[in-house]
Amino acid sequence: MPNTALRRFHLWQDLPDALWTRLCDGMTTAEFASGETVFPHTQTDGCLCVLLQGRAKVYANAPDTVEAALLRTMDAGAIFGVHCIFGNDMTPQSRIVAQKPCCVLLVPSSLWEEILAAHPATMANYVRFLTQRIQFLNRKIRYLTAGSAERRLALYLLSEITEDGVPTRIDLSAVSLADLLDLGRASLYRAMDRLTEDGFLIRDGHEYTLLRRDELLSHYQ
Repeated sequence: MPNTALRRFHLWQDLPDALWTRLCDGMTTAEFASGETVFPHTQTDGCLCVLLQGRAKVYANAPDTVEAALLRTMDAGAIFGVHCIFGNDMTPQSRIVAQKPCCVLLVPSSLWEEILAAHPATMANYVRFLTQRIQFLNRKIRYLTAGSAERRLALYLLSEITEDGVPTRIDLSAVSLADLLDLGRASLYRAMDRLTEDGFLIRDGHEYTLLRRDELLSHYQ
């Protein structure tokens, strides 16, 4: 049974005791070594999955003849496998690889459907999560189709860095960020230099601070 601290997880934090017990009884966990494919995998297929520990990279599930694009990096608390819930097409749309050793919580889709049907508040939590996922994918499409390297980088940073101006650590190497934006490294570095020279960006390692955010948004919108 998973640690009871999971009771506070946002998807099921309001679950009544009886349903929480039912959920715990049906949960299992799986361990994955660094470099191992987490999804698709015989242990994670057909489950709602929560990354409990570790870090993983999510790639577009491209054909073997096409270089897969990096979609995002997942840390503890990330959710995946949602395509198997209420979906007719079970074909995986992404591939997840452990960047560090991972522990994954597994909730069989049939059990999750049962929980959702029995508790409307949990269903609402799940819908909110799916809405956030759609918004993320819309942002991803937006900056991948943005045109110039500077515009891709600007729209990505605007989508990832909060409006309060607090420096945000984006834990991606230049190589990973170039993959994420579908750019060559030289193009990415030139885009960073351009935004820095124009006074929009301060970069210190993996920490990025946006300056004149409204002007940047107006310029690259």
